[in-house]
Amino acid sequence: MIDSHEARKVIIRRWFDIILGVGLTGLALLALAITIKYLVFTDATKARPVGLPIPVQTVEAKVTTLHEVIGASGTMLESRDAFLTDRVVAKVLKVPVEVGNVVKQGDLLVQLDDTLFRSALDHARVERDHTSAQLQRMLALQAKGFASAVEVEQARTADAAAEEAVVQAEFNLTNTKMVSPAPAIVLARTINPDEITSVGSPAFKLGIIDPIYMDAQVTEEKMGSIRMGMEGEVNTDGFPGVIFKGKVVKADGSVNDLTRCFGVYLSIANPDERLIPGITGYARIENSHMALAVPSTAVIDPVGDRATVFVAGEDNRAHIRIIRRGLMADGMTELLDGVQEGEHVVTAGQLELHDNDRLFVNHSGPWNK
Repeated sequence: MIDSHEARKVIIRRWFDIILGVGLTGLALLALAITIKYLVFTDATKARPVGLPIPVQTVEAKVTTLHEVIGASGTMLESRDAFLTDRVVAKVLKVPVEVGNVVKQGDLLVQLDDTLFRSALDHARVERDHTSAQLQRMLALQAKGFASAVEVEQARTADAAAEEAVVQAEFNLTNTKMVSPAPAIVLARTINPDEITSVGSPAFKLGIIDPIYMDAQVTEEKMGSIRMGMEGEVNTDGFPGVIFKGKVVKADGSVNDLTRCFGVYLSIANPDERLIPGITGYARIENSHMALAVPSTAVIDPVGDRATVFVAGEDNRAHIRIIRRGLMADGMTELLDGVQEGEHVVTAGQLELHDNDRLFVNHSGPWNK
């Protein structure tokens, strides 16, 4: 027979096993319940079948600074063309520049024979001195009553004509020498030594290079990011390590069918004429402005033609919104339309959402911290 002491041990051990089993079963059921709750409240695919709100994470749409650097390769070209024509008829003595030469402002381009024009100016000055003296005599005679008003007026007219002749002679003499109006590169030359010029005939085509333009070829998806006055930096193959500063002054209105790029022109100061047309390089154009924005992960169909987001309403329901996007930079997307500042946009869980779904919202995303 088992004594009473051993019997008590057996009973206590059985009760301990029962209690331990119940405890372990309870813990297992609790863990299962926590797991189910976690899955239901963190996974939309688990919450929807049991009719519970869809778990999502949201951020508040805020105005912030967006900064983007747009890179593009390009080529230097003249900022504008200057066409020079002959102003007087004369023999060409010398043309000291060739096509492709870089010239400074005031550099000599053409020297014409000025012999006749100097003589004409000397004669005009002598004639002006004579008519000026004649006018003074007539005025003195009029004061004494010996000259009529008509005679004085005739002398005044002759003096004015003589002065005009001097001005014209000076103008003609000046135009026997053609100089560059600005720092430029000679693009075309149609005048040669020993020729006789004719008024209005083309002589030179110059490309102005101060400022000089960088024609940066920007991809078409960045067309909405380019604005006049944006600043940029340019590195060139011809001057490695040297950074040239520029500003956007114009942009092409059409996209190249082959490259799918459009031209953006940066104006660069070039007082030492180091940069000339044809030099290639790389431009970095900075786009920075304040905008209403949300993380780009909130946007559904980000590259399509119907971009949308889900807004968590005050009724804790999902409301789909069609948006119009602006700048996309640093993981953020500018919202031009469709969402108001302060509204909460879904950034996680939106791919499983339907319009008007009930939501279980967690507002603790990093954007709100």
